[in-house]
Amino acid sequence: MQFYGLDFGGGGLSAVADLPHVGGVASRLDPERVRRTVAEVAGILNRREQLFRTHAIDSVATYRRRRAAGDLPGEPWGDVFLVVDGWGNFRNDYEGLEGVVNDIAARGLGHGVHVVLSASRYMEVRAVLKDQILGRLELRLGDAMDSEFDRKVALNVPTGVPGRGQVPAKLHFMAAMPRIDASSTPDDLSDATARLVRSVKENWQGPPAPTVRLLPRKLPADQLPKGFEFPQHGIAIGIDEANLEPVFIDFDTDPFFLVFGESESGKTNLLRLIAKQIAERYTPAEARIVVGDYRRTMLEAVPESHLLEYAPMASAMQVHMDAVRQFMEKRAPKPDITPQQLRDRSWWSGPQLFVVVDDHELVATSSGNPLSQLVEHLPFARDVGVKFVIARNSAGASRAMFESFMQRMKELGAQGLVLSGDPSEGDILGSVRARPMPPGRGVFVSRKRGTPLIQVGLLPQRH
Repeated sequence: MQFYGLDFGGGGLSAVADLPHVGGVASRLDPERVRRTVAEVAGILNRREQLFRTHAIDSVATYRRRRAAGDLPGEPWGDVFLVVDGWGNFRNDYEGLEGVVNDIAARGLGHGVHVVLSASRYMEVRAVLKDQILGRLELRLGDAMDSEFDRKVALNVPTGVPGRGQVPAKLHFMAAMPRIDASSTPDDLSDATARLVRSVKENWQGPPAPTVRLLPRKLPADQLPKGFEFPQHGIAIGIDEANLEPVFIDFDTDPFFLVFGESESGKTNLLRLIAKQIAERYTPAEARIVVGDYRRTMLEAVPESHLLEYAPMASAMQVHMDAVRQFMEKRAPKPDITPQQLRDRSWWSGPQLFVVVDDHELVATSSGNPLSQLVEHLPFARDVGVKFVIARNSAGASRAMFESFMQRMKELGAQGLVLSGDPSEGDILGSVRARPMPPGRGVFVSRKRGTPLIQVGLLPQRH
């Protein structure tokens, strides 16, 4: 068995964090580890449900037996326990994770995934979760009237005796102390627990519990799938926090992608990565790229074979966006197009066109915006094979979303990534606002995936 702890009760669980059976203990001060711990246990449950179907396992007892016999190689987890010390504090601080824990409690028992929690009062545990918890113990309550076993017995639980309480059968019980030195004093319990942990760790012969995996601070881009590997999903740009699995952008279904972040947050690296993945997925005959790059940070980011135009200044940008407008007008369906051609998009031929713009705040100025001439054509971009990737600084982003081009993209359901930035900017994409994060980390906003936290692949520095 393996244990994964969430310590919201004052630090007690951290004393057993080094036990070989414990895969990790997260405190309320480490939100990333808290989220990953819950996601890790939820992922174990999801994979185990699939394993039961694949291997025709009819019960957790069968799973235990077959795993012990070596019939399930590569399955490192036995019975898994998610332990939450201080449920009320956890709920208050991480309301968004409460539903995930409820789901684990509802589905987990039959698959060997369990939830153990402590609470100060019954009212801290909602009925939807309480109904799933079959085993309960009551220690001394602040108010005996809160007892759900027997109020009279609860009143008789003595004060000053830690570990004393009652069981559902209305009988008193006394919890054992975590020490193995034959002493019964609680005065040096922390030292005794440390000795117990060391003893178990030194004498344990089996494998340790798998540790909780965290999003890496730096993710080399070569660890992501190549652009051509999963064409049915799109191109990979990073991995998500929930499952540590690749995150894809599918331009075939969503032709607009917006990137927001402060300086050094990883915007340009992401644009370079997207350009690289596009060039790997498509041949030059299938896709060409137009780049708007006033700061010249995208120089040589696009292979010459795929680069159609490069605009390093406003005058060039105006010329190239005028050409893009004419390109979209030329591909617009004519009145004689049949319904079948509309469905297949077979009335035009040639490469798709990707318009990649870095530092949009330099492009859209008080003197004009070369992109604004494309606004009326944006609703038909997907039909005519034109995709847009736009990055801008998160400073002033909330105001910039009222600029005609950005506003139209947002209205058309643009997906995007909100990297590190100032929260005072307010909501930027959907209900997502920027917050301080490591470079390359951001919230992916998508109609299909919701708003997962992801880490973007990092390309090697150019020399």
